[in-house]
Amino acid sequence: MDNSNATVTEKKKNIVELKNITVRFDGETILDDLSLSIGDGEFVTLLGSSGCGKTTTLRLIAGFLEPDEGEVFFDSKNMNGVPAYKREVNTIFQRYALFPNYNVFENIAYGLRVRHVPEAEIKERVQEMLTLVNLEGFGKRPITKLSGGQQQRVAIARALVKMPRVLLLDEPLSNLDARLRLQTREEIKRIQRETGITTIFVTHDQDEAMSISDRIVVMKDGVVQQIGKPQE
Repeated sequence: MDNSNATVTEKKKNIVELKNITVRFDGETILDDLSLSIGDGEFVTLLGSSGCGKTTTLRLIAGFLEPDEGEVFFDSKNMNGVPAYKREVNTIFQRYALFPNYNVFENIAYGLRVRHVPEAEIKERVQEMLTLVNLEGFGKRPITKLSGGQQQRVAIARALVKMPRVLLLDEPLSNLDARLRLQTREEIKRIQRETGITTIFVTHDQDEAMSISDRIVVMKDGVVQQIGKPQE
């Protein structure tokens, strides 16, 4: 039986493409001729030890950094020179950068208020996010009264409420204890499945990568060593 048509059907359209990317800092090569394609709706993890170039790759996609050589594409459009605020991307860092003087609702609503979204729509979208991240009833709760795992979920809700095409997570679980880390990574995968958002996750933890990824990109010294599904 010819499965070629089935293969074509299953293949997802690439939403992010990095082509022959090289990045240098102070004469040192951080990324060396890196090429990578990420399909729409995929959960892809960049895995490697500190200094391997995974966070630099994330910063390139986000628009915080420009390559010395090579090109970054979104939906086949060249994004070189396009600033971060004009890219349909949101990033969650190790430190969640939540506003301690705002409650949960206002932290999630912040990006919508900056965009002058109507108040009725803000309330509806924030409530949707609170439900998505299992924080119903927490809207008025001060950020300082939340656990680390709950703060992580607020950070995810704040990133998703603006409906980005791509969500970037840079070692987002590293500040949590072992129990919360396990629980929160399952939450992240659940949210990704429910929303279908393209997600790029950075970690040095092999178990973490194996448990939540559609594909894993193994990196070392600025070079991709292997790309494959966890079972490979």
